[in-house]
Amino acid sequence: MSSQRILMIILGILLIAGGVLSIALPFASSLAATIIVGWTLILAGVLHLIAAVREAEARWWNGGFGLLEAFIGFSFLFDPLAGMISLAALLGVLFLSAGAMQLWLAWRERENTTVWPLVISGGLSVALGAMIAFNLFTAAATVPGILLGVELISTGVAFLMLRPRQLRRGFEEAHSNLDEQHQK
Repeated sequence: MSSQRILMIILGILLIAGGVLSIALPFASSLAATIIVGWTLILAGVLHLIAAVREAEARWWNGGFGLLEAFIGFSFLFDPLAGMISLAALLGVLFLSAGAMQLWLAWRERENTTVWPLVISGGLSVALGAMIAFNLFTAAATVPGILLGVELISTGVAFLMLRPRQLRRGFEEAHSNLDEQHQK
């Protein structure tokens, strides 16, 4: 087994473990997610401000957007509990709007017999968005952490399932050799 494959297995296991821990401790992982989002917004704000200084085109747009991102990022860091509420509210709005769009598309394509997955997905998204909206403070303490956990687990599983290019080539060569032997 190659060192690249071993690294992917180790990373996959660590990501899955982190995901399970995030789901088991949703408040702590929601807090961590809020802090990560805060730092990410600050970094994005700084990069937009640099672009505003370096480029004449869209200077005001980059400068304004950079200041806004940095301000929101610092507010997430200085008051992470309020940041968790903001993050949960944003997730609720995203779920509601995505679900509404899916339901609208399903209605538009209602003559199509294969539209039911869109109806189910849209309905679930609207339901999740409504659950967050009606339980915002509870959702703020759990939803970002649970979503982070699901993301970590799915990425970890993907890492476990990936095969490096060298392994794929070796597998394909072995498979073609077997085909050649089978044809003889």
